[in-house]
Amino acid sequence: MKKVLFLGLILTLFAAAASAQEVAAPRLHRHSEMQSFHRRNLSRSEFRRLHKDEVRYKMARRKAQADGIITRAERRRLNKMRMRNHRELYRLNHNRHVI
Repeated sequence: MKKVLFLGLILTLFAAAASAQEVAAPRLHRHSEMQSFHRRNLSRSEFRRLHKDEVRYKMARRKAQADGIITRAERRRLNKMRMRNHRELYRLNHNRHVI
């Protein structure tokens, strides 16, 4: 009986110690999300603005898929949003003026 209680106490302590360890939360939820931002040197404000645009795109996509079908107009709007984000990213990465 004492051995079972002692073993249970030890396992409980190990479980508590394992759950108490702090894990650093990643800034981005998925690795593929905004992966291209890490390839270039973007300022914090540029990164934040592009991230917000990406989040807006994902919210609009979820809203369009809510009824189970994406209409032509919704698809066109989503493509415009995505292409605008891609153009903005390209502009920020390639149009740097070195002084």
